[in-house]
Amino acid sequence: MTLRAGFFSVLAIGVAAVFAGGNVAVFPAVAQDASENSQPTIHEILQLIEKNGSFSINSAVADIDIATARRDQAVAALYPRVTLSATGRIFRTAPDVYRNERHDLYGDLEVVQPIYDFGKTSSAIDAATKDTAAAADLLIAARNTVLIEGMALFFDLHASELDMRAMFESHASAYVRWERSKERLDLGQSSPVDVAKALTLVEQTRLVYYRERNHNIALRLRLEELTGKFIEAELFSPPEPPLTEPPNLDRHEFSKTVFLHNPELGSLLKQADAKGILRSGTSSMPSLEAYGNIGKSSIDLRGRKDYEVGARLSWPIFDGGINQSRRSQLAGEEKRLNAAIGQKRSQLRIQAHEALLEIQNSYQQVVAARAKLDYARRNLLLRQQLYQQDRVADLGRAMIENTGAEAGVVRATGIYYLDLAHVSVLLGEHPGKALEPDFLISLLAHSGDPVEQYVPKAGSGFGQDDQNKTNRKVE
Repeated sequence: MTLRAGFFSVLAIGVAAVFAGGNVAVFPAVAQDASENSQPTIHEILQLIEKNGSFSINSAVADIDIATARRDQAVAALYPRVTLSATGRIFRTAPDVYRNERHDLYGDLEVVQPIYDFGKTSSAIDAATKDTAAAADLLIAARNTVLIEGMALFFDLHASELDMRAMFESHASAYVRWERSKERLDLGQSSPVDVAKALTLVEQTRLVYYRERNHNIALRLRLEELTGKFIEAELFSPPEPPLTEPPNLDRHEFSKTVFLHNPELGSLLKQADAKGILRSGTSSMPSLEAYGNIGKSSIDLRGRKDYEVGARLSWPIFDGGINQSRRSQLAGEEKRLNAAIGQKRSQLRIQAHEALLEIQNSYQQVVAARAKLDYARRNLLLRQQLYQQDRVADLGRAMIENTGAEAGVVRATGIYYLDLAHVSVLLGEHPGKALEPDFLISLLAHSGDPVEQYVPKAGSGFGQDDQNKTNRKVE
């Protein structure tokens, strides 16, 4: 993995030059071509994940294939059945006085067309169709789970890039202080203990940097597994934070909307319907079918038919309780699914309320992170002015705090959009839809009008109209 060309290379050398004005060991940076500066966007990452697939998505696809095969099997019961049979035998005729050894070869071709079975076949078809739809809902849920993970990795990787830079700056600062302590030792202005203490900080900051570097590599490897593409270049264009406060939706109406559109709940409902349909179609009712057959024998026997057509009724009067046991089993499975539906409704209701509340929290986290970054930039600018006036010796701490504040904004932005994506997933929508500017506004049509909630007085937060005005009367 290469460090950022251009800016990061200059930054590393610049930090060393500002701190010491001499030789400082820095981490090597490899220059990148301009063509390598293009990096995937969040939308491209989601497209790559969907194209590449994953174990979870493939498993759900296999469930759909199984359910589709069961439906096709049930539908096949409506089509004609063709049976070809051949018989070879040796037999002896009676009475004994006319006993004669003979042999016979006989072939038979029969066609059977089901006519009516009192709903047993149609119930199997309807139940299999429900199971197929349920598997499709689970595929949506599995896909969204993987896409949510990909979004989290994308934002976490961007934040990790900035964390690495801040930790590198901290290590460079510690390294310069260690060099200075050795210079003061030669001048008799410090002790060997001071030098050893400075070296301890150098190694501690190096360890912290190495750990974050390993974390960064692990994030890249996992993202490679999901997308099928390794992102080698360093990411330096994180998504912009939201600047508009999200609307407050009616949580009760939103939970009702979730009940209607959540794919996991929908899958459970369809599975329960399938069990009920199968149970109603399991009975000892008769079945009616038409048939026709033709046969040919190697010998002529009196009464043998060359062809035959007709209809037959088959009625299993007593089966030893097999159908009753089957109905009891299906009733138990349906009852278990209904219990799971009740639990899922309760979970979704809580998740729906929490999801809307978390959006407000995460947006406030963005505001707080932006306020911290605003302070860090102003502080860095002030330190630069003081440094130019030779009133401070270095810019190290201000640069580190500024980079850390940038990482905080990226991390808060990622949390905000992940919370929006969670809302989208609850509704069975693609997580990428949460990145649309008017995503929450579009939910107002389904979740009711915005509700009035307590909001702190204007001017009490970063970015408000009277942020830099004095609201208190001065006497």
